Order: sequence, then C-alpha cells, then structure tokens
Amino acid sequence: MRRRKTMNRRVMAVTAAAVMSMSSFAVPAMADEEEAVSIQISAPIMSMDPLIGGDSTNVAVISNTMEGLFVVDADGQIQNGLCDSYEVSDDQKTYTFHIRDNAKWSDGTPVTAQDFEYAWKRNATAQGDYSKFTYQIEMAAIKNYEAVTSGEADADELGVTAVDDNTLQVELEYPVPFFLNLLTFSPWAPVKESKLTEEGDQFGVDKDSVLYCGAYTLDQWDVGGNTIVLKKNPDYWDAENVDVDEIDLVVISDTQQAVMAYQNGDVDNVTLTGDMVSMYQDDPEFSNVLGSFNYYLMVNTTKDGYDNKDLRQAIAYAIDRESLCTNVLNDGSTPAYNMVMKGLVSNADGEDFVDASGQYFQYDTEKAKELWAKAQEETDLREINIIYDEEKDFAANTAAFIQSQLESTLDGLTVNISSTPKKNRIQLAQDHDYDIELWAWGPDYADPTAILAMFESDHPSNYSLWSSDEFDKLYNEANTTLAGDETARWDNLIKCNDICTENAGCIPLFQTGSATLTKSNVTGITEHNTGVPCYYKFVEKD
Repeated sequence: MRRRKTMNRRVMAVTAAAVMSMSSFAVPAMADEEEAVSIQISAPIMSMDPLIGGDSTNVAVISNTMEGLFVVDADGQIQNGLCDSYEVSDDQKTYTFHIRDNAKWSDGTPVTAQDFEYAWKRNATAQGDYSKFTYQIEMAAIKNYEAVTSGEADADELGVTAVDDNTLQVELEYPVPFFLNLLTFSPWAPVKESKLTEEGDQFGVDKDSVLYCGAYTLDQWDVGGNTIVLKKNPDYWDAENVDVDEIDLVVISDTQQAVMAYQNGDVDNVTLTGDMVSMYQDDPEFSNVLGSFNYYLMVNTTKDGYDNKDLRQAIAYAIDRESLCTNVLNDGSTPAYNMVMKGLVSNADGEDFVDASGQYFQYDTEKAKELWAKAQEETDLREINIIYDEEKDFAANTAAFIQSQLESTLDGLTVNISSTPKKNRIQLAQDHDYDIELWAWGPDYADPTAILAMFESDHPSNYSLWSSDEFDKLYNEANTTLAGDETARWDNLIKCNDICTENAGCIPLFQTGSATLTKSNVTGITEHNTGVPCYYKFVEKD
C-alpha cells in the first residue's frame, strides 16, 4: 500500500470547501499501487486522433501510446523511437528511415513504413478541424508540400515514400535543421489506414477506436472524462525498459484540491500555483523550473479599434509584468518582452534567441498614457473585452490583474473580463469571434519558427489576423533561400521577432514557470521545452 502522510499545518491551510469538493475527481483503484504513478493534469483530453488533439496533455497521451520515429528522453535528447536507424544524403534533403522489425500495433500486426506514409499524407491534405497541424508538413518542407497542402496536387505527389514495409524515404525541398526534432511531435505518429477506414468519423473518439504502438496503451478514457489510465504495452519494442506499469492522469483543476490529493497519497505529482508555491518552496519534494509556454494577450486586429497599433501598444506598456509574475503568479514565471520564450534555442555562440532580440514594452505608465491619448484621437473604442479559460485559477487572477492595471493607467478605458471553457475559447479564436484572449503558445520543436510561424499572414494559427509584408518576406527567406546559412537565417528570424512584437498584434505577458511537488520515489516526470511534455517510458518509481 502507498504510504499516507499525516496532515501538517500547511495542509490545514487548504480550505474546507476544497476538501468537500474532493469528490469531483476519482483516482483509479489499482491491484498493485506501487506499480503505478499518478499525475495531476488541469484539463481532460478531447480526442485520440493525432490531427485533433493539440493541447499539451492530449499531445502527451497520443505520443506515449502512438510512438513516432523519434522520442525525447528525460534529459531532452532525441532518441530513436520506432526508427531503428536512418541515413541522410550529403545535401541534407533526403532521409531514409528504417522501421524496427519488432514494432507492433496493439492488434498484433507490424507497424510499417506505409503507416507513416499514410499518416503524413493524411495530414498534408487535411481539411477543417483536422488541418491544425498541416503547417508541420510545410515546416518540414517535404517535397511538393506547397502544391499538396493547397490542394493543387494529389497526396501521392508529396515526397514521402514507403520503399518497402520497413523503409521510409522522405525528400525535402531544402535542408531543415530541426527536421528530426519535428518528428518527435504527435502529428507525425503512424496511423493504420484500415483502422481509420473501419472507424470513419468515430476514429479517436474512445479508447477502442484507435490502435496503439507506444510504450503504453489507453486502458480507461471517455471524452472529457476526469481520469485517464495508461497501461504498459507488453508488445512495445522496448517494453523491458519501461519501469512503470500504469500511468494515471487525474484532472484536478483546483490547486488546493491537487495539494490535498498529493498529501493524501492519491497523486504522485502536482502542479502548484499562487500562494501554494511559496507555501511549499522549502519542501524537499518541490521543484521549480522555467516552463515551455509564453502567455500573451492575443488581439483580434481586424476589429474596429483593436486594429489601432497605438491602442495595442498602450495596453502593452500599461502592464507591470514583474509585479504580475512576483505578486500574482508566484510560480517561477518570468516577464516576457518578445514573442519567443527563453531557452528554446541558442546560436553557435551560445546566445539565447531571446537575449539577441529586442526587449519591448517594459512597464512605462507615461508611455502608455501618451499612446492612449493618440489612440483616443484615432478610434472611438473605450471598452475592451478579455476572455480566459475557466479551468485555470491563475488565468482568472491574471485577467483581474490586467483589468486593474489598464483601468488605473488608461483613463476612461473600461475593461471587461470573462471566463469560458478552454474548448470554447479556442473555437472563438478559430472563428475570429473575439476581442482579446488570454492565450498560451508552446513550441512544437526547437526553433524560433515554432512560435513565429503563427504570425505569418496565411498561417492557419494566425488567430489575431495581424499581417506584415516585411515579416512575411523575412520569414519566407529564413525558411527557403537562407535555410542553409545559419547566421543569415538567425538574423532574419531576429528581425521577424522584433517586427511582430513591436507591432503588438499579440502582446507578450510572461513565460510560465513550472512549480511542482513530486514524490521522492518518482523520477523522470519532465516538462520539455518543445513538443511532447513528457515520455512516460522514462518515468521510474522506486
């Protein structure tokens, strides 16, 4: 049985209301608790289709049950997944991947190169809700990607070919330095065509509608459900090196509830926010690292008033990010003064991309008032609306802080804040039916384009609809003619970062901190700064 700790004075600070509401989640019963690791998550997953599930938890579950060619270990290093070996041509434009002979689907059939070819071509031709990751085909610059993704050419024209059952050949338009890093992300997972055809539009809606080829299989899950149970896959090619038999992901959106569950021994890892961080920062099981997401105010720049750069910049200057991070978030988050997050990538000299970029919108109330005065002459907008996710308590606190800052600095401005379920907020963004959203963005791979891509004029994730011909030109050069020139490409992307930040189509706020409590007998639970947050095959429990 798992050891239970007695409650100490810190736990007594948890409110009675939180205790009473513990019934809102359930921790699975296990035959042998020592074989399981239970991890708190803040929101449920909505699909097991690799082209649908896009938030961090969904990505983690898909990637741990549907392994791709490569994975990222606990130290952040790329390791071979279902790829046994590979070769790269001298011009860095042709990759030949050899699939492991012992890679199997959960129905006992082998994973083949055809499964990867089908999945990647499906992504390239996806439409509607299924197209959120099509841009990854473009970022990889797979041969003929432009014609195929635009519908001008058939999927068969894409430069992905299953030479035989175990050999996949990929041709690129030009060298892509982060190509292997891209392949660790969930949209590059294989999909068995016959299973998808059999399930039709029900593919990914429950645990039995997909096949698994990862370290774990999905044992318990319902769409929107509060408990997700992963079981070790006995047919996984590397099963002997998977330490934990069961991973339980438990939705607990309230931090106080999560801490109570942790102290009761119901979960092994929880994320802390607000006062809980300072309360537990001296605990030997506490850790705090810089997170992988930047939070922004995403502005709908096509709406009257919101299209005014002076207004957007006034808002940006009026927010004291240092105070927000120190007094409101208090979880290791740090102020963000441009679009890209710290620690994502450095140049050959070791200089971080953020340090090489301009630092915009340092707190300056006088500058904010000056720009607000100009904006009032140019637009009639005097009332703005900000929406945020109702599932995250820190989001409510952040929105309230911003409301107070703006109304106290920008005389005559009314700021309305409201919450909505995350799923609804995302839909509003996709429909461009919003004014301002509190929005988080994390990188799928270790390159500035993982963030800057969403500011390209025709990018499907450019929900702010901000556009700049100069940005588009520099960005396109960085990914085509300058792809092989590391220094020139770096300089172009720095300029892109500066242009989109200074124009405030999206207003950077902070880079997340990741403050957690993890049981001392559990290791390997990570938050990678790109792509899949954690591969559970590297988690160990003593």
